[in-house]
Amino acid sequence: MIVTFEKEYLRDLYETGKTDDKKYRFQPEIVRKYKRCIDTLLDVSKIEALYVMNALNYEVLKGNKAGLSSIRVNTSTASNLR
Repeated sequence: MIVTFEKEYLRDLYETGKTDDKKYRFQPEIVRKYKRCIDTLLDVSKIEALYVMNALNYEVLKGNKAGLSSIRVNTSTASNLR
């Protein structure tokens, strides 16, 4: 699967675990979970596989965000994606 980062700070968080933008500071546990979610997306060969991974809360967006998809990173995600 192809993963693109709309915001530079999201790419920085994935690649380095931190960002230079002081506006976006996250707890280390959230950053680790975020990286695991992105790694999961990169490992999946078909989008359909994401629907069965309840921990991701994968959804296709509608309205003015049509054509985009989303996942959620929260405190319960880590235990479900290991």
